[in-house]
Amino acid sequence: MAGQYGRSSGQRRPAFGRVDPFCLFAVLPMLLLAGLMFWGGLGLVGVALIVVTALVVLFDSWSNRPLKTVEPEYDDEDDYEPRGRY
Repeated sequence: MAGQYGRSSGQRRPAFGRVDPFCLFAVLPMLLLAGLMFWGGLGLVGVALIVVTALVVLFDSWSNRPLKTVEPEYDDEDDYEPRGRY
């Protein structure tokens, strides 16, 4: 009864998944810009860019988490067993 609403203890969805490689198109330039900000004397802006970059990676990992596996309640293969007349 508790499992019919999707909150059973055996069916947990992982919090994070794999990071999409295309996320690097956004992350790497931001990290490069953060390094330039540190080199140019704007460390606070560099730290802010690193925090935003980390949030982008976390969001991407969260959005790519695997789906919950749904187990069937019964086995469809054994439902019908043809029997001849005796």
